[in-house]
Amino acid sequence: MLNQHVQLADWVERVLPSPTAMLESTVAQYQREGRTVYRLGLGQPDFPTPDRAKAAAIQAIQDNFTGYTDTSGILPLREAICRALLRDIGLSYEPGEIVVTVGGKHALFNAICTLCRPGDEVLIPVPYWVSFPEQVKFAGAKPVFVQTGAASGYKVTPGTLAPLVNESTRLLILNQPNNPSGAVYSAEELSKLAEFCRERDLWVISDEVYSAFVFKPEGYTSIASFPGMRERTVVINAVSKSYGMTGWRIGYSAAPAAVTGAMLRLQSHTTSNPSSIAQQAALAAIDGPQDDLTEIRNEYAARRGVLVEGVRRIKGLECSVPDGAFYVWVDASAWRGQTLEGRIISTADDLADILLTKAGVAVMPGTGFGSPYHIRLSYAVSRDEMESGIKAMESLLGRK
Repeated sequence: MLNQHVQLADWVERVLPSPTAMLESTVAQYQREGRTVYRLGLGQPDFPTPDRAKAAAIQAIQDNFTGYTDTSGILPLREAICRALLRDIGLSYEPGEIVVTVGGKHALFNAICTLCRPGDEVLIPVPYWVSFPEQVKFAGAKPVFVQTGAASGYKVTPGTLAPLVNESTRLLILNQPNNPSGAVYSAEELSKLAEFCRERDLWVISDEVYSAFVFKPEGYTSIASFPGMRERTVVINAVSKSYGMTGWRIGYSAAPAAVTGAMLRLQSHTTSNPSSIAQQAALAAIDGPQDDLTEIRNEYAARRGVLVEGVRRIKGLECSVPDGAFYVWVDASAWRGQTLEGRIISTADDLADILLTKAGVAVMPGTGFGSPYHIRLSYAVSRDEMESGIKAMESLLGRK
């Protein structure tokens, strides 16, 4: 037991702080001080929670639906999630294969801690969402980073994975649409990855939190939908991004019954059930009309064009057009070694700090995502704020 405490203390000492939390705190401080801040780095949808979800939460309070629920979530919500999975990715699940969690991050934590054993290796494509490697390390496993680039569309292939696989390799974490790059895999690309995972006997954690926001005509395909993959995939999703419900903290996992059972045992000794009120809100969001998602997706697609065009005007910045999510992954490597506002730019962290302090533009440096020479910009902000932020960046950095 003492050794376990020492290991936990060591993990806490070594773990990297969340760059999102740090940026949110800094932006809030600046706003309290009355400074103008253009929030181009935060992953917070600016569309409100649907009225149907808010009404369901109010009704739950009025009905005194405020006690504990089943640890895995209320049955009507798990049934609604099953219907949504069939509707959205064409896969049939039973309510007993669903665990409702305290946000998508919690579902990921459950899955990683359930599937990973000490000494296992986990394949993580770069760029990655900031919590993937830290959660893998918490589980006692080793993150193995798979490098990608603009030439590959920031996507991995069996060819890039193969040299990194050995007898310790346990699973692949596949996040698509990707945060931060916006990369989305085609059905053909996923078919090859699925074959690779079956041949190597690898599990997959498929983080699909941004799956509602895909701009390719063919839409979204889940790797779990390919033959032999449902049995070795944990699908992760949440209502946070799709329905503007980040603060409600409702995510979920869909996995084979044995894995779900293990994840449920873990959850029963940590958080137990998510908020009863938020579960009712999520039920109304998932089971209600989905027309609002189409409108939001179309608006994001339009904003994407504005942001990409703006970035490409600015000196020293390059970007690809993302196929999904609501971010633009900006290559700022041209600024490496340059002097700006009397400072030498060593990494994107330096550039991000200068943009915030001198131009009032909050961007997310890429270091936390595995790339010290990129910045992440978001178009989940109003057009006015986005265009003002672009102008402020252009004024500071110059125009091509």
